[in-house]
Order: sequence, then structure tokens, then C-alpha cells
Amino acid sequence: MTSIINRLERIIEPINKFAFHIACFLVFCLMVLTFSDVTGRYIIRPVTGTYELTGIFLSLIVFLSLGYTQIQKGHISIGILVEKFPPRIQAIIDVVTYIVVLFTLVLMTQQTFIYAQRSVNNVTGELGIPVYLFIIIGGIGILLFALAILLDLIKAIQKAVSNNYDT
Repeated sequence: MTSIINRLERIIEPINKFAFHIACFLVFCLMVLTFSDVTGRYIIRPVTGTYELTGIFLSLIVFLSLGYTQIQKGHISIGILVEKFPPRIQAIIDVVTYIVVLFTLVLMTQQTFIYAQRSVNNVTGELGIPVYLFIIIGGIGILLFALAILLDLIKAIQKAVSNNYDT
């Protein structure tokens, strides 16, 4: 089981880290775009499509960062009650939680790609950029998040069935 986890970590973590770096680059682009728009208002004219691109970039930043945040355990969790339980019960609760979250993310991924197919003819209002491209990228971000949850699920199962609770 440990070898499977190690193999999955070597695949899932670099992909999520790459998506996170894309999100970081988009934050930089958003910063440059906002700066250019604000200064352009006073010098020449504002940047066309800033409002559209800001919304698109922000959604992509969120979706592409979810998986890496999960790997880094950066999501908020409240364990006031769960911390009082024995380690095996905590691991079982983690397994149940990860199964529910994984099921939800699989449905979200599926529906996101279906929505992208239905949005093939939709474009943004000002710049005329096809919307489905960004929906697909968002779906990929949800899929990467699901892979990170799958990895945590496997780790939680290993912890629940083993006698070693330090992992």
C-alpha cells in the first residue's frame, strides 16, 4: 500500500504544483492588468476587457489552486470534536469525509465538462473570447483537486487499517 501511495504522490503532487504555478502566474498577470488599467485611465485610456479578464483570471486562480492547497493541508478544518476521539475513529471519519468529498468532486468535474460542451458557442461580451476554454480549465482544476483527495483517501484508509497512527 505504501508503494502505491508513493507512486501516486510522484504523479499527483507535481501536476498540482504545476497548476498552482500557473495560478501564481495568473495572479501576476492580474496584477499587471489592474495596474495597467488604473494607470491607463489617467495617462491614455483604460485597458479594454479588464473587468472580463479579472473575473476569468480569479476563477482560474481558485480552481487551479485547490489541489495544491489540499496537498499542503491549507484548507480550513475544524476538529474540536474529532480531536477527542481515538486515532482509529479519527481515521475512519477521515475516510468517510474523503469519500463524500471525492464523490462530490467527481460529479462537479463531470457537470463542469458537460457545461463546457454546452457553452461552445458562448463568448465574453467585450473581448469575444470563447468561454468554454476557461470552463474546461476550471474542470481540470476540479479534477486535480479530486486526485489530491483520492491520494488523501488512500492514506486515510491505510491509517484506519494499520496499527501505526503516526502516518
